Amino acid sequence: MKHRARFLLATVLAWLAVTPLAWAQTYTATADATTQVAYPWIDISSTGTQLPLADDAISGDIALGFNFAFGSTTYTTVNVTANGMLQFGATTSGGFTNSALPLTGGGSEPNIDAAMLPLWDDLNPNGDGTLIRYRSIGVSPNRVFVVSWLAVPYYCSNTGSTCNNGQDQTRLISATFQVQLHEQGHFVYRYGVVDGSGGTHTAGPTVSNPAGAVVGYELTNSDYAEYSFRTASVPNNRTILWQRPVSAATPGGFNAFDTGTASGSITGFIRTKIAGTAFNLAVVALNSARTAVLTTFTGDVRVELLDTRDNSGTLNATTGCRATWTSVLSTSTLNFVIGDAGRDTIALTQANSWRDVRVRISYPATGTATVVGCSTDNFALRPASLANLNATDATLLAAGTTRPLDNSAATGGNVHKAGLPFTVRATAVNGAATPATTSNYTGTPTVFVSACSGAACSAALGALTLTPTAAAGVIDTATASYTEAGAFNLQLVDSSFAGVDATDGSTPAEMSFTSATVTVGRFVPDHFDLVLLTTPVLRTFNSSTCSPRSFTYLGQPFGYAAAPQATVLARNAAGATTVNYPNAKLSALVRSQTYTPLIGATPGLDSSTATLPSITANSNGTATLAAQASDLLSMVRPTTTPMAPFNASISLAWSVTDTSETGSGNGNITTTTPLNMANIAFDQGSEFRFGVLKLSSAYGSELINLAVPVELQYWNGSTFATNAGDSCTSLPLSSLALGTYRGNLAACETAPGSAGVVFTNGRGLLRMLPPGSGNAGSADATINLGAVATGQQCSAVGAAATPAVTAAMPWLQGRRTTAATYNQDPVARISFGQYRSPLIHLREVY
Repeated sequence: MKHRARFLLATVLAWLAVTPLAWAQTYTATADATTQVAYPWIDISSTGTQLPLADDAISGDIALGFNFAFGSTTYTTVNVTANGMLQFGATTSGGFTNSALPLTGGGSEPNIDAAMLPLWDDLNPNGDGTLIRYRSIGVSPNRVFVVSWLAVPYYCSNTGSTCNNGQDQTRLISATFQVQLHEQGHFVYRYGVVDGSGGTHTAGPTVSNPAGAVVGYELTNSDYAEYSFRTASVPNNRTILWQRPVSAATPGGFNAFDTGTASGSITGFIRTKIAGTAFNLAVVALNSARTAVLTTFTGDVRVELLDTRDNSGTLNATTGCRATWTSVLSTSTLNFVIGDAGRDTIALTQANSWRDVRVRISYPATGTATVVGCSTDNFALRPASLANLNATDATLLAAGTTRPLDNSAATGGNVHKAGLPFTVRATAVNGAATPATTSNYTGTPTVFVSACSGAACSAALGALTLTPTAAAGVIDTATASYTEAGAFNLQLVDSSFAGVDATDGSTPAEMSFTSATVTVGRFVPDHFDLVLLTTPVLRTFNSSTCSPRSFTYLGQPFGYAAAPQATVLARNAAGATTVNYPNAKLSALVRSQTYTPLIGATPGLDSSTATLPSITANSNGTATLAAQASDLLSMVRPTTTPMAPFNASISLAWSVTDTSETGSGNGNITTTTPLNMANIAFDQGSEFRFGVLKLSSAYGSELINLAVPVELQYWNGSTFATNAGDSCTSLPLSSLALGTYRGNLAACETAPGSAGVVFTNGRGLLRMLPPGSGNAGSADATINLGAVATGQQCSAVGAAATPAVTAAMPWLQGRRTTAATYNQDPVARISFGQYRSPLIHLREVY
């Protein structure tokens, strides 16, 4: 059982009157019948939040749900006590023995300020949450926070039928009352059944304050009002309205401006403010002529922030307001006291952003306003920043939000093709401790691109296409694109949203807000284009010295008279060159080369010895492809059936591919259209012939040179004919093998008489030196044309025989009578001292 102190002061009779007593009053009380009707009981007995307070307990901070101005301070939370008080200050007390106001802390009384005392008495809810409830109801700007004490028993210290033994609660007496805090700044005490109506309690139970309760409020020890002290002043249905008194001096209007405006001013500017961040404004009451500050004005005014973008309504010359300024952004109450001299400061916060805002001041703060004034200057409430700026895509080809594009490395990571769309997002947020989206922001910030510092960054920047228009505070565009390869830094800056403040002294720093600077990349070419630099020309007969030459043999290698060259251009999706594409990437491109015989496709073109073109980077997003000068081609020579002459048409196709971008969502960068060099010209003729070399047998004296006929032939479609167009072929005599000696002819007793065989119009002679008298006989002569030479050659008469060397002209190999394929070297017999006929001379006699 707790100890109870009792005040037996004789002076208690001085407070028995119902009329409230006070020293300085911010609020005055009204308790007439009109008030009772205007502020009925608000039933939250089943909907309010339970507050299970023990005896003499006090709650923690309870959120009101709106800003409530109590005196000159705005509060967002309150503490509720079991003993019938609301306390707003930093110091709280659950004291049960009541005393007269003010509460200075003398004796056993608490030392608290900023308190409402609807019924300060020793109540004991004993932890039952159904007895005390609270709830915030309504919509801005007319919300109400309600606290109800519902038949809460009094503390009872004796035993017997009047008390609940063990619970220290009265059985038969209780108190029902509530407090209503109105967002407009006034508050109401509303009473149900209260034992003794706030005065002397029912006889029987031993209570702490037998003479009754204290009703009133206290802001400070010098600003309070005691409605009653232990007096039966609150009967059932009593309603007490507390509001600020009406000023004796009626203003002619109001204005608001920045607090830095000179004292005595009646106009001024309001510079740009930041959403979600508290800011102060000076509010002045104007005299009836609105020419000076009304220094004697006191009372509560309602201060509202208005959305004033719609100026279509007529301007009211008296109030400075327009009828179309109807959207109220926030409402606060400001109390003018005599010491304010007609100018007071109000702290405001607005979570959202607005392009065009004015302040409307109305007097009185509650009920129907009789004096209204709008600020002469408008201002912007801008977002604090553009948060979470980022670039993303779905794949290297498409916009989306799957992959971050923040890669500035030279290799690896996510890449996106230059010129194709990607996504950019950012959110306009306010300056609150936990930033929230400013959903009214619909601006289009300016885009700033600068060089970044990673390996993929370059001082030479491309062009970024980006229109970052916000909707409901969010920028989310999937149409951004960048023209270059590499990475860059991106920042968004909005300097126009607060344009209404351009001439009121607001600085660029005050008006502008930005995003963080982020790196966006890495971008790669969309594709490669190949542009012919040097037109290829093939070399007829693969000779640059012999002329004329109008054909080439099937199977005879031929190369370029002018080797092809092409420029590789790394391109974005629009076809412009990405000059920042690195040399290392260009030099490592995978090259593809395809030769195709358009005419003479059967049996085909042999390009097996042709190597891939070389590639040389040019340091400007381009490279040079060049065919190798040593490359040789050949038309495939059939081995079983000769082909008739034809004019060949050969094409060459080049393409390149970057295969280094292998990350998830990436892919190869290819040549969209290969470079096709169709129907490549020959320098002196594109005809191809199926040729053979015919070596004829020869007979003659062993005493003189023996002429051995050698003929170049081609298949004309029906037979082999002399190839009169060939004056270019020559045979090295080292390819002539001699063997199978017969008669008296021995090895190397004959030898070629010249270094080789030169053909004119397809014909030539092999001159063999005579073996001399007594060396008549024959030998087989073979010209080695295939890949491997056989037999022995004689470089001179009497010299030692050495291995023959191939002439490496398989395209002239023929077919012997018994052979099935045209891959045989020509063989003939040379005979010395032997003749075709046994007659040396034949003469006919008639």
